[in-house]
Amino acid sequence: MSLGGGDAGDEVVEGGEPPCMLELVCEECGRLNDAPEPVNCGRCGTPLGRE
Repeated sequence: MSLGGGDAGDEVVEGGEPPCMLELVCEECGRLNDAPEPVNCGRCGTPLGRE
């Protein structure tokens, strides 16, 4: 029985948002626009590059 940090082959799971969320971030102000189909940023109005 091992009380250490685990085997070298253990899977490491990291948290955070999935990379597909990056397209929802406004390049101008950094707001996460998570509405279903936003075309413009809800804060500053910058186009998000999606149609």
